[in-house]
Amino acid sequence: MQLRRLIRLALATVLATLVMGQVAVVQATTPTMLLPDLTMLPPTDFKIEYTADGRKLLRFSTVAVNIGPGPFQVVGSDPIDGNAGVSDVLDVKQQIKRSDGSWIDRPTTAKMQWAGDGHNHWHIIGYQSFKLLTLGATPLRYAAKTGFCAFDSYLYLSTKPAFYTWEKTCRTLGDGTVFMGTSRKWGDIYKANLAFQWIDITGLATGDYLLRVIADPPYGSPGRFLESNETNNRAWAKIHIGKSTVTVLSRSAKPL
Repeated sequence: MQLRRLIRLALATVLATLVMGQVAVVQATTPTMLLPDLTMLPPTDFKIEYTADGRKLLRFSTVAVNIGPGPFQVVGSDPIDGNAGVSDVLDVKQQIKRSDGSWIDRPTTAKMQWAGDGHNHWHIIGYQSFKLLTLGATPLRYAAKTGFCAFDSYLYLSTKPAFYTWEKTCRTLGDGTVFMGTSRKWGDIYKANLAFQWIDITGLATGDYLLRVIADPPYGSPGRFLESNETNNRAWAKIHIGKSTVTVLSRSAKPL
């Protein structure tokens, strides 16, 4: 009887070792997701513009950057026939790269729409949010621009060439889809002189204000795109708005 118990114990030990070894092998070979981390640089290049119809506009430049371990990549497609037409509202999938080089698709609630406002390309609706607040954080005014095309237009910390270039992003491809993205340590710049890159401050008193800019705003909780860090999407600048000039008082730190 003693011998049988010893044999059973030895067999159980061998079996447990084999099972643990198999689990270890599976864990070691399971690919991990290389997620983007979307955030903003503090806004710059502030200008005051008076329009012919008497409005006073606050213009400024913004840069959304990706500082995560993986690229930010999305594909838009028409949910009805799969072919993006300029009157369509497109569904958006986030495509996530994994450590073994493969990709997985993730449905999102984001939408793409064609912008015939002088930009004349596809935009992710609400991909960024700009608003002017009091220094006590009470919202006052919002930016006119609501759609954004993500591609590598601003070299931030990268030593690699742009991958998401203008030639292959933000327009309808041969298969009827729309492709956008931002590489690791690259950014996407929207300059102060672009169409709708402003906040209407007509009638606003001169004084000190806070301009807050957000990438992938939390239209739910968290934002609509999966990121490695969901808590660092904002940047800001405290500014003094005068009659015809803007003075920067302080800014948030640049993300690393």
